[in-house]
Amino acid sequence: LKGYGVRNTRTKAPVNPDTIFELASVSKTVGASVIAAEVGRGVVKWSDPVAKYIPGFTLADPWVGSHVTIGDMYAHRSGLPDHAADLLEDLGFSRAEGLARLRFYPLDPFRITYHYTNFGMTAGAQAVANAAGETWEQLSHDRIYAPLGMTHTSSRFVDYRNAPNHADLHVRVGTGWQPLHVRDADTQSPAGGVSSSARDMASWMRLELADGVFNGKRIV
Repeated sequence: LKGYGVRNTRTKAPVNPDTIFELASVSKTVGASVIAAEVGRGVVKWSDPVAKYIPGFTLADPWVGSHVTIGDMYAHRSGLPDHAADLLEDLGFSRAEGLARLRFYPLDPFRITYHYTNFGMTAGAQAVANAAGETWEQLSHDRIYAPLGMTHTSSRFVDYRNAPNHADLHVRVGTGWQPLHVRDADTQSPAGGVSSSARDMASWMRLELADGVFNGKRIV
């Protein structure tokens, strides 16, 4: 475990093994572990339709809308177009509003077309959270973060932002880097809202490499 560079080019605060970074789409693989844990507990199946757990959920083709599964969403094979509804998030729409509006996107052939869709995956995750009777953020904590002792990991933006030891996002300006923007990914938290540290991610990697076992205990 080691840290490199600085958390902020203005403060020059150094990075260490417990510095919290926003993980962006690595959140998808972490979230898949959460769902796998729920599958193992018998709460859901990968083959369960999303519409089974999200009231009123559908897509442009009602048959696809009623048959698209949690697994389909995590494999990006729903037929939804690439990055469907991402711009709605940029405009301030909520997660529920974005998921509801997926029905307005034209579909490519179901299960034989790959398009990367953050909101599609979020729909799959939200279905699991609904089945478990928890928020996605709390479910992630209960099934993966807490059992692995990942005390610097969260699926809530506020936890990242309020952590003293977090790295800010930077963009290139001229020949240097400046912390000019903030990314709140709560709307698509299952697809891009995890924040974590090198130490915590090492624990998650140990879980994956041991096929769901951590320190001798089966987690998934």
